[in-house]
Amino acid sequence: MQRALLFPSYQGGGFGHISRCLALAQELKRRNWVPAFFLSGKYAETVKSFGYRVYSPQFPSRMRSESRENPAYTWITDANFQVPRDGFMNPWRTWAAIVEGLYAIRRLQPKVLISDFSLLPWILGRKAGVPVVQISRAITHPHGSPICWWKDPPAGIRSPQIREVFNPVLERLGCSPIEHAEDLLRGDMYLIPSIPELEPLAEVTNDTQYVGPLINTQVVNQENNGDFDTGEDRPNLYVTLGGGAGPVGNLEFFQTLIEALKSTEWRVVVSTGNKFNPDQLAAETRNIEFFSWVPGRKMINASTAVLFHGGYGTMMETVESGVPSLIIPFHTEQEGNGRRLEHHGAARVIGPSNSIECYKLISFRWRNGDFSTWVQPRSQLTPEELYESVRVIMERSEFKDSAMALRDIAHEYPGANGAIDIIQTLIEA
Repeated sequence: MQRALLFPSYQGGGFGHISRCLALAQELKRRNWVPAFFLSGKYAETVKSFGYRVYSPQFPSRMRSESRENPAYTWITDANFQVPRDGFMNPWRTWAAIVEGLYAIRRLQPKVLISDFSLLPWILGRKAGVPVVQISRAITHPHGSPICWWKDPPAGIRSPQIREVFNPVLERLGCSPIEHAEDLLRGDMYLIPSIPELEPLAEVTNDTQYVGPLINTQVVNQENNGDFDTGEDRPNLYVTLGGGAGPVGNLEFFQTLIEALKSTEWRVVVSTGNKFNPDQLAAETRNIEFFSWVPGRKMINASTAVLFHGGYGTMMETVESGVPSLIIPFHTEQEGNGRRLEHHGAARVIGPSNSIECYKLISFRWRNGDFSTWVQPRSQLTPEELYESVRVIMERSEFKDSAMALRDIAHEYPGANGAIDIIQTLIEA
């Protein structure tokens, strides 16, 4: 049997990276491969529950935030910001993480490494002589666009300097040095889990293939699994803020949501992502229901519109279902996702404030010097603004028409099945 080792980025709060890898793992398993995961953190047990072997690394440990309250919006301009977030604080932590990865490769003997925004596989593949497939976005592809593609970031942002974290280790391994974290996201093959309209590249080379949405159909074992009433008898607004939604999904936001929508005729179904007990949000409203979890794809398919934070996984589920959306992002990568949908008429973005007075420049110190970025400490969203934005998406048919047009394009691509065909061709070559 052939084996594959999958490396989803696991230090972020969201499930999207893992979900795309699960979609590929499911197809690999169907073809009698043995997929395994290199994964720690809160989702490792979820992946194990699907029957996959999981190698759980101890390094690197995640950087602790000194902030007691996360900001409502953060400017992120490149992948360097991921390095301290993921705990790569110094060369010895990087070395320890690579040793653990090489140990997993020796144990499993994979034919291919599959990465979704992980910083390790390119190094491991070069050292172990195993081809690397990157599930890549335009913002990380060699011929792609910057994270802040729709406008220039404000002055004063300083990206973390990461060379001293990786280059001593790379020199020790006989690998080429890097300048940017994007250099660690290289691969022998790039799979774009989307369509060219949403992930445009300046040049599409032979090592890059669009495969369309990679949707995980394996259902997380939760209480409301198969019998949840989606309420298809009247228009639904599905609100999901995901595991990576951060402060967008705090109690203050939910209070704004209640005030904005409590008097409407829509049925509003809210998934809190297990962040809050729904009893904390109990409100005397006839149309708003709070749940810790609901079956997301089923709910999206039954909804008139989706309100979410701009996470990539939910975005592609709305595209795959042809459902328009309203995006409230809490960092630039999520806003960029929303702007792509907005550009094609399938969504609206409630962006952060354009007034610099609403932001402050914050700095972080680590062993490689300081880095800094702008944040908006508190959301400026009012119930009136939220209601009007939702009303437009729910009532204007052109948003639905545009979402359906994107769906039709996405359905022309092969998804996980075609992605595995491409991987098979790579390893045979």
